[in-house]
Amino acid sequence: MKEKLKKFKEFASEILPHEAKYLCSIQQFADDEKLDILNTIAYNCNQINRPKPFNEHIDKRKYSSLKNWIQKKLDEINVDLHFEWINEMDRRVMTDTLRPEDEHQIFRLLKNYPNSQFYFMKFYELVVNLRQFLLIRLRYKEHEIVHQFVENNRAAYLQSKEVSDQMHKASVDIINKYSLNNTESKQWEKWLLEVFYNEHLDGLNRYFAAIRLTFVYFNYREYDKIKNLNVRLDELLSEGVFYTRRILLNYYSNCLLLHSKFDILQQAEEYGYLSIKHKNEDHLKYLNNYSAILLRQGKIDKALSLMRQAMPEMRNTNNFHNKIGFTAFYMKCLCLNDQAADAERFGISFLRIYKQEVLEQRWHVFFVSFLQSMIKQEKFGEVLRTIRKYSILEKDQTFQSSVIYLPTIVWYEALSRYMEGKISAESLIQILTENSTQYATNPHKANLLQKLISELSSYVPNIMKAVKSNLLEREVIA
Repeated sequence: MKEKLKKFKEFASEILPHEAKYLCSIQQFADDEKLDILNTIAYNCNQINRPKPFNEHIDKRKYSSLKNWIQKKLDEINVDLHFEWINEMDRRVMTDTLRPEDEHQIFRLLKNYPNSQFYFMKFYELVVNLRQFLLIRLRYKEHEIVHQFVENNRAAYLQSKEVSDQMHKASVDIINKYSLNNTESKQWEKWLLEVFYNEHLDGLNRYFAAIRLTFVYFNYREYDKIKNLNVRLDELLSEGVFYTRRILLNYYSNCLLLHSKFDILQQAEEYGYLSIKHKNEDHLKYLNNYSAILLRQGKIDKALSLMRQAMPEMRNTNNFHNKIGFTAFYMKCLCLNDQAADAERFGISFLRIYKQEVLEQRWHVFFVSFLQSMIKQEKFGEVLRTIRKYSILEKDQTFQSSVIYLPTIVWYEALSRYMEGKISAESLIQILTENSTQYATNPHKANLLQKLISELSSYVPNIMKAVKSNLLEREVIA
């Protein structure tokens, strides 16, 4: 029997929570049945595992009408659709193919186009080109209208351009701090906050400021500041400001990372689910983050299934940050699913093809999983040979100042030396203890250390018991 409302249910299931919240805030329905449908959509967005059924007795035409209304209202505030329209209008201006209806649409926007619009700079540049287009055609009346817009908004445009240039300088320091830890980025916090909270500035710069602030706060482990930032960002997204699905997906993925730092894993998982609901350029990155949360909760089969489905995307992407991260998590999934030999073979194959990219970019996350696959098979000699071949200990030493560093590779190497008879039990205990005590003030890392102790206890239970005892004495782990 044909399922009732199948197409509408599929459409409704794609709606994101902030979209539903915005739609509810602007609706002015006199029809209670339409309002009931919209409220059901909003409820189901936030109750993923306990959705309410739609009322199948309501006239199907109302469902169809509401679907059209939802799409229209979301398209109206979609900054990326507006960006595409601006680019198309600019192309037509520059190629002398602008139509009368295009002009009408541009002039309608000129009457009240705020410089706080997301792509204000792009629109301003379109209007500058349109001014030339009109003047050369001796259309003085229209030219004057356009010229007035250019002059009236010149200061705002120049300010936005200046902020954009400064934003790049800030980004260099922030990303270098994140990736290489070879510079400071805290000095940009005050300026970025001023940009983000400046409601007279274009939306693109304000959004960029929010993203860079998030990086800064993660760099310095100031997670409470991310919470405060997200309160305002959440409000703006719910109001339809900065709206497009790619921005919402990025916000959900950042919320996942924040909740994971506080070990609020159920909420982190919920945000992770939302972040991969729609595919875009960053889908693999979001899937990596989501898979990591699933693994921490022991949901190995679910993580493995999702990653296998995404394997074609991994093979085709040119983003090696995401490609290497995906590979590392996939190997980890295989190891946790008692398929360590498969994980090792996958790692060998990947390293053979992308050796240079791995060693230049995310070597740490890759080799942690790759070495784990050998540890799981008790190939301790192979662990030592791999570490020597790729100079991993030397790399690890330079990576110790990173905010995400954990001495996993040092532990794997020391355990392998012990298992190969190269050091004593006492030396192993000393190495593991001394390479862990500095993480006493970081509850998140202390929790990860505890899991590493559990992982290695199956090989040397008495030694790991002694290490745990030492760390407890030094209040490194709970």
